[in-house]
Amino acid sequence: MNNYVICIGRQYLSGGKEIGKMLAQKLGIDFYDSAMLREKAKENGIEEGIFDMFDEKPTKSFLFNAVMDPYSIDIAVNEGKVIEAQRRIILDAVAKGPCVIVGRRADKIIEEDANVISIFIGADIEDRVEKYLESEKVNPRSARRIVERKDRERASYYNYFGDGAWGRASNYSMCFSTSKMKKEDIVNIIADYVNSLTTKN
Repeated sequence: MNNYVICIGRQYLSGGKEIGKMLAQKLGIDFYDSAMLREKAKENGIEEGIFDMFDEKPTKSFLFNAVMDPYSIDIAVNEGKVIEAQRRIILDAVAKGPCVIVGRRADKIIEEDANVISIFIGADIEDRVEKYLESEKVNPRSARRIVERKDRERASYYNYFGDGAWGRASNYSMCFSTSKMKKEDIVNIIADYVNSLTTKN
């Protein structure tokens, strides 16, 4: 269990990315989010657009693109280019050693290729709406709709191929709420758990 991947799924504005960065720093391992993985895709010559096609967007967006371009389903899904592109990039990152990956349904993509520790981070809707309102000038009702829509998009993306259960506790190694616990405490618990696994004979 010395070579492992911590995959973090998260509700919108729950602090999952921040926790991922803190955890990677505490464990002394690499951190990847969608932007970093996208750069790796470019470096490895992945066809532009393929890696981003399922970029945590709702299923209907992909289907709309498929209608506009009838060949996109054959190219991206039936030939497996979307998943294969992401798998290649994520495994390339994993090959360098233990790491933290946020989003991209990485836990499902590489579950047969790597030692995956899957984490889900959530938070109360009221807290996430409040956080949204700190940076965006909209009314609370609109903010709530936007936050809920972002969650639906992530769930749709994660569950698209029928092998996932986004946000369901049984689908993950550990689940946390940043409304109930401090981020630092969550990071410490995950780090202790990872260290206990890596020190087993």
